[in-house]
Amino acid sequence: MKPLEWVKQKSLEKKNPFLAFQFLIEKNGVGKLSKFPLPKEKTEVFYVLGLGQKNWQEKLIDWLEIDQKRKVYLIINSSYYLRFLTLGLLKHPQVKIGNSITSFVWDHLYQPWELIGGTLQEEKELSDAILGVELTFALYRDYGLCQLSNVIKNLGHEKKVRNGSALAGKFKNIPAIICGAGPSLEKSLKTLKAVENQALILGSGSALGPLSKEKVSVHFIAALDPDPPYERFFRQTYFETPLFYQNQVAHSLLNCHHGPKLCMGESGSFPLENWLVEDLDLPPSDAGWNVSTFATYIAHLLGCNPIYFVGMDLSVSKEASYAKGVEGEDSRKNPLILIDRFGNAVTTRPDFLMAKKWLEAFAQNHPETTFINASEAGLLLEGIPDGKIEPSVNAFDLSSKIHAEIIKIPHVKLERFQKKIAELRQSLQKVQDVLADYITRLTEGKNMVLHECYLEEEVFYQSYLLPTWEVWKYLLQNDTVIRSMENLELEKKLQEILFYQQLTEKFANDLSK
Repeated sequence: MKPLEWVKQKSLEKKNPFLAFQFLIEKNGVGKLSKFPLPKEKTEVFYVLGLGQKNWQEKLIDWLEIDQKRKVYLIINSSYYLRFLTLGLLKHPQVKIGNSITSFVWDHLYQPWELIGGTLQEEKELSDAILGVELTFALYRDYGLCQLSNVIKNLGHEKKVRNGSALAGKFKNIPAIICGAGPSLEKSLKTLKAVENQALILGSGSALGPLSKEKVSVHFIAALDPDPPYERFFRQTYFETPLFYQNQVAHSLLNCHHGPKLCMGESGSFPLENWLVEDLDLPPSDAGWNVSTFATYIAHLLGCNPIYFVGMDLSVSKEASYAKGVEGEDSRKNPLILIDRFGNAVTTRPDFLMAKKWLEAFAQNHPETTFINASEAGLLLEGIPDGKIEPSVNAFDLSSKIHAEIIKIPHVKLERFQKKIAELRQSLQKVQDVLADYITRLTEGKNMVLHECYLEEEVFYQSYLLPTWEVWKYLLQNDTVIRSMENLELEKKLQEILFYQQLTEKFANDLSK
């Protein structure tokens, strides 16, 4: 190996040892240097599939030097590129090298990114991966405390709840209508009032306000939101209507609901919740990305066919996110631009886009059920035909049937949950004691092996602290933070333990309320 190639090989070993080994044993690397453009003005994260020519590489280094937040990810799959990769770019601290397009998606939360050298399919793969990561982080934005607090309060309240999964197949071949809260819902309100005895109507979330104002008869309501805006979710009239919900729903919402409560188990988002409910015979339910996907899952579980969607716009046009009658401002941004069914550019939110993908996949995976998009605006749902609601030729006494089926379901025995809470409190106290001593010993440079073993034995650490750290570490120990550390191993570990300690205190305070 020539001296320059040897230096490049050693430099690559520091960035990606596995890739360096692959290049070392690869005999006939082939490739082609491309005439790549430089990043756009607002780009902070630059993905490159392949490699540009030498003058491009030099300009890319200049671009990186302007701002430490900027990053370049070189995705290369041939040793050919190593021979032409400049040492300046190879050694630059803001450059990472890999052979997988999705291997760096946790490194740049919420930063504007750009991809060059890839196909449309590769760009879609990267976009979906980044979107999934950002939504996962959004789920943990408050460390999951809000949702887990609701879970504990909801499973500990005195009101009786029933297992919603027990209604599986009880409404076979009865049409269902899922009401989303998009602006086009207004166009369907008259139809909804006309078919109340010919189709099972499921209202949910923000759609309940407009449905209430127009006095639409809703047979089931669904709720997921752990922290709903008061104006939007409490100014409606369906407090006696049977409610499908998951454990993380706002405790205040569950408290003010007086009708039958149909629990659909845990969301699967938090390992601690899975542990808390594992003895309650409440199977997990695939809620998708929002309450409309949750309602779709329920309608399919009930055996309904066909399933219609109304107000499922999943986009924002002319500054309208929701139908008239939805109370409260929506502060969430709509950063994604797509084309609606009429060819117009509209914006959408990440959760709307993921809901669209979920609905399309769900329909494809259940060909035995007919899905029809009766919304009159918004994004197309690929694979789900547009159409109008066709009233059934049969009239159903749905209210009586719903009541008769619900009273057959036994109440969930929540007594076993109290034993879990007692076990959790005991584990939490042990973790607090270990962490306090851990920090003292860590700062004194003493051996931590025994303390690591103590933590790993505790369910609170395994089911809550560690999974939360696995999300937050990417933000707390990003490249900029790491470069500022003097004693890398000690400071990283100390930051991790301090995170555990502060989060344990927060959780203990919430649990005591």
